[in-house]
Amino acid sequence: MKKNELPNITGIILAGGKSLRMGEEKGFVNHKNRPFISHILDAITLITDQIIICTNKSEYEEFGYPCIPDEIPNCGPIGGIYTGLLHSKTELNFILSCDIPFITTSLLKNILKQHSENFDITHYTNNPLIGIYNNSITQSFLKSMEDKQLKLLTLLSNINVQELPVTKEVTPLLKNINTPQEYKKAIGWN
Repeated sequence: MKKNELPNITGIILAGGKSLRMGEEKGFVNHKNRPFISHILDAITLITDQIIICTNKSEYEEFGYPCIPDEIPNCGPIGGIYTGLLHSKTELNFILSCDIPFITTSLLKNILKQHSENFDITHYTNNPLIGIYNNSITQSFLKSMEDKQLKLLTLLSNINVQELPVTKEVTPLLKNINTPQEYKKAIGWN
């Protein structure tokens, strides 16, 4: 799929976490002499120019994309996803966490190819922070926050989700890095 053959989609990068276990801002941890977020941007910009970074940290402004703080603070990934969907101008949206430096354009295109309009979300099994989310579910995220139900997997259990099987080949590409130890282990795979 070439860029002009791809559907209109927004890339939403979640960079609002506290990064306590990492000890530094996860999106700025270096991998191959570049911050994690640069690798994610490399992968998604080959699919879309419409990118939003959901963060309250001004450091992310250096990448040249809109940086939007959570509309409703302290709601974890649900709050970040809600904010991204609210500010998106497209029906389809790639949700990507800022701690996935091994992600590739081909993996994102594979998710896109397998996404069906019969589903509200398509993601790999056990990895909902790398997936396609339809804008039509924005209100489900708002209701979840209003009800103080902030567990993403609980919310997703009430939404029409397509889970893609995780193969041995894609496992290393999906790895999200939460600690320095996880990073050291992960670079052994890549």
